[in-house]
Amino acid sequence: MRDQFLLKQYINTLESTALCARLSPSGHIRWLSDSMHKLLDIHYLKQTTAFRDFLHPDNRQHVTEVISYAIESGNSWNGTVCLESNTRTNWCRCMTIPLYDEAGTLNELVLLFQDISREVHLDELLQEARYDRVTGLPTRVDLLNDLKRVKAQCLAVLDIRKFRSYADFYGLDFGDELLRKFSLWAQKQLKPNHINIYRLYSDKFALIPDFRMIPTLFESHLLHFYEALSDLKLQVRDVEANLDVAIGMGVGDSKHLQLAESALSKAKAIYSGHKIEVVREREFLKENRVNWIPKIQSAITDHRFVNYYQPIKSTSNERPSYYEALVRMRDNNSDLPPGMFLDKAKTTRYYCEITRSVIEQAVLASEEFGVAISVNLSIEDILNDKTVNFIQYVLMEHKKAQLIFEITETESTEDFEKVQTFAQEVRQLGGQIAIDDFGVGYSNFSRLISLRPDYLKIDGSIVQNVLYDETSASILNGMISICKELNIPIVAEFVENEEVNSYLCSQNIEYLQGYYIGKPSPEVNRLLN
Repeated sequence: MRDQFLLKQYINTLESTALCARLSPSGHIRWLSDSMHKLLDIHYLKQTTAFRDFLHPDNRQHVTEVISYAIESGNSWNGTVCLESNTRTNWCRCMTIPLYDEAGTLNELVLLFQDISREVHLDELLQEARYDRVTGLPTRVDLLNDLKRVKAQCLAVLDIRKFRSYADFYGLDFGDELLRKFSLWAQKQLKPNHINIYRLYSDKFALIPDFRMIPTLFESHLLHFYEALSDLKLQVRDVEANLDVAIGMGVGDSKHLQLAESALSKAKAIYSGHKIEVVREREFLKENRVNWIPKIQSAITDHRFVNYYQPIKSTSNERPSYYEALVRMRDNNSDLPPGMFLDKAKTTRYYCEITRSVIEQAVLASEEFGVAISVNLSIEDILNDKTVNFIQYVLMEHKKAQLIFEITETESTEDFEKVQTFAQEVRQLGGQIAIDDFGVGYSNFSRLISLRPDYLKIDGSIVQNVLYDETSASILNGMISICKELNIPIVAEFVENEEVNSYLCSQNIEYLQGYYIGKPSPEVNRLLN
């Protein structure tokens, strides 16, 4: 009697706290625990309610069959089921226990559940984070895990040049399809060389070997990949896309992604053909050990920010040539390029002081030598009231100065109304506007044209590829045609050799700039002579 009394208490405790169900041999619900009522959001049960009705349709048939098979074999069953109520879906671990009478006939089924919905949800989130929805490639999550697993000493980051031109011009769906086709091709190309590819974001991908490959071999495989890509034409709908990429490679024992990103920024800044930019950990740490803020502050105080001037040559006698001001920081016996300090300065109050210094020197040089000089402005400059007021003051006080303000295409669209207002104010005071790096965001063409720029500078990657890439040539020809109608002169950057120079002259491009035309110099009079 005592044992029966204790057993009854055990059963009552179990039934009141556990997720529990009792079914008839036919699978109809005889009883549910209070917790199970809440889980399924059931307030009333009919005697004919079948438990299988609460199983999710996607796995209802399978679960029913495996439970039936277990019962026929006289066994219990353990598995995962998805239960569906009127308000939500729950994932549960389930144990099915058959109970038999003395004759061995099935009398009842007891089902015990454990709610694992939260675990499944977290698992789904992890899966979503691990694999990119567009390309199906693993993402940064797997990349970081694989870096540790492989103990890799090298990593590359790849960026598709001019991808935005395709996505903006043909639409986002086209861009996604282009990324999918590129990803499939890249996987097949890289897999035989034991290199895995991951999508980081947008058109940026990471590549690492699946074992501890030596950096020289890894770089060699990347070069072969680059060369194969140059011959590839991806057919997306009725468009034949010829892709070019920039690749940066990081080598070291740690900070692989940071090293590769640093190398990529160099690769994107200077188009150098099929070349992999490499940054090694030792060099990176040495370069970044410098505390740039006090150096920048000191250079401002001592007036050590100096302008270099690069000629922009007119291809006809009808238009005068002009010069672009390029800032350098004088440090001992070296003049440091802006790539070393300008991004650091942008995060401080000193950045507007550097812009002011460049404009002051450009104004004086323009007045002294009677030439037009262009100055680069960032969106930070245009959004800075102090800088804009200074520009307006300079233009009013130095009416003989001929200043052209260059704004990059991508930055000009960040706050278009502000840029448009700035352009109007500058023109009223005698200044001019140039759109730089045009061709990066092709869909903004009509909007940019509404600025009525005085010059349009074509993105250097288009000029570099114009003799070899039909897409680049088509984009250039389209720009020439429209700009001729609108009477907007074109400036072609990155003119590095006679072949490109001759081709652009034959296309009646108004202005040319590049090392073939002339290198930057700190003295305008030297360039004039």
